[in-house]
Amino acid sequence: MEKTIFKHHLIKGVASFLVIAAAIVLYFLAQNFGSVRAYVDRINTILNPIYYGMILAFLLLPVHRFALKMLWMVTPEKNLGSIALKKGYNMLAVAISLIFAGIVVYVLLAMLLPQIYLSIIGLIQAVPEYIATFQVWLTRFVEDNPAFEDSVLYYYESMAVSLETWLTADLLPNLESVNSIVAWVQSHILPNITGVFTNVYSVLMAILITVKDVFLGVIVSAYLLARKDVFAAQAKKLTYSALSTQKADFMVNEVRHAYAIMSGFINGKLLDSLIIGIICLICCNWFGFPYPVLIATIIGVTNIIPFFGPFIGAIPCGMLILLVSPIQCLYFAVFILALQQFDGNILGPKILGDSTGLASFWVLFSILLAGGLFGFAGMVLGVPVFAMLYSMVNRLVRYGLTKRGLPVETSDYMGLTAYLSPREE
Repeated sequence: MEKTIFKHHLIKGVASFLVIAAAIVLYFLAQNFGSVRAYVDRINTILNPIYYGMILAFLLLPVHRFALKMLWMVTPEKNLGSIALKKGYNMLAVAISLIFAGIVVYVLLAMLLPQIYLSIIGLIQAVPEYIATFQVWLTRFVEDNPAFEDSVLYYYESMAVSLETWLTADLLPNLESVNSIVAWVQSHILPNITGVFTNVYSVLMAILITVKDVFLGVIVSAYLLARKDVFAAQAKKLTYSALSTQKADFMVNEVRHAYAIMSGFINGKLLDSLIIGIICLICCNWFGFPYPVLIATIIGVTNIIPFFGPFIGAIPCGMLILLVSPIQCLYFAVFILALQQFDGNILGPKILGDSTGLASFWVLFSILLAGGLFGFAGMVLGVPVFAMLYSMVNRLVRYGLTKRGLPVETSDYMGLTAYLSPREE
């Protein structure tokens, strides 16, 4: 009896200590939020190659499994039990997966980069013509609207007076002698040049760091693909050691279900966006829209983002076409609307099916929340991650209700329902 009471008080004491410790930790994090976030950002920067490798391994996992399956299909039955052959096939499948990824990237870059380069060069060369066209349009508009002309002339005269004052009071006095020129260059020109060189250096370093992270990410992905079975076995071993067998079975099943949701959505969305980009390229050439490859690339890439992707991609493309022809911009808007209706109602459901199981509100919520926290990556991954969590919570709720003998359908809880617990007369 005394041992039971002691054990009860010990559990209460440990629980109280953990609550107080958690409160102290939360207070420390709140008081030093900036430092903690900077430290977390630094850790994320260091782990970027790991993240890249995990993403690449996740995308190449179907290719790795297919290659491994094909290798085992052509293997004689007498060699199926060979451990050395299994390891060799695994490494060969990893090499095939990486070669496949390299070929896909090379083909896409070889097809898109020259066309995108030509489109950008053509756009830059056409800028003077666009400016001249805008000036002609503005002149005609001002001539047809005298009141607007008076307002424009007022601001123009103010800007001219300011420019003249700067030239006569600031620039010219500094150019009257060699000493004043040197002093003016040191005070005005050199800081700007230093800033330009600093920005260029920062951009180059960012590019080099990204290239280094991607290269290391490829190596990490090879290790992950080669040892994926070992990592999965270790994770299950840890789960079964910490939980009861029934709970561990439930956890393993949930993880498999979550992976099915995540992989199905991401792979399906990539295929869907590729098809939409190809359709957009064909139609842009057919309708004679300017910069077809550049527009198709933007539409295909932004289509990866659910819900907001079509609008994010269509706005800059519409602005580019508007510079060339307003009427073609209108046609392009109609075409994009029809294309997205086709994608949302026919192509998307055909490829993705019900891979997420989320209502439209939760899709919007997940995109806004993840996009605000993690930017473009959050907008892309927010829906499948939230769908994975939503599915896990939903299955846990259904499990708890079934265990208690209660109805699991949401419709049973709508409106005025009777009390579900047994009540005394």
